[in-house]
Amino acid sequence: MTTKTIAAIDLDDEETVVDETIVDEDTGVSVQKADDDIVDEDATDPLDKLPSHAIRNADGTITLPLYETVRIKVRASGKIKEKVFESLTFHRLTGLDTRVISEAPDNLQNIVTFARSCRLNQAVMNAVWDKLDATDIAGGGRVLNHFLTSGPKTRAS
Repeated sequence: MTTKTIAAIDLDDEETVVDETIVDEDTGVSVQKADDDIVDEDATDPLDKLPSHAIRNADGTITLPLYETVRIKVRASGKIKEKVFESLTFHRLTGLDTRVISEAPDNLQNIVTFARSCRLNQAVMNAVWDKLDATDIAGGGRVLNHFLTSGPKTRAS
């Protein structure tokens, strides 16, 4: 099928503009049919891949260096300290983590997910999240997505 648009303008008459679209239904459109019996295990969603700057650690965690350093102040044991985050280290989520995440309000589930995976106090992650660059949030999301789409290697006991 082909589509042709024809526009004719009469330069002598300022009001007349003809716009016409012609569709040729006699021309076939080739559609490539996928074979439903074949599953392509090599095909991966680009969002399932780790960010190029992510670091795989020997213990299965993934450290994501941040593009923008985050600094927050925390009060602990009566003292105010500055915490500096140049990276976040993500751990695989457990069933308990997913239950806590699902119980959080919809608008906080992303922040709770980061807190649980990074094993940070929720109040600390709330403050960090508010200062995270959107690129770093997206990178963290890709790390979490990677965990969800690839199981851990079987460990020998």
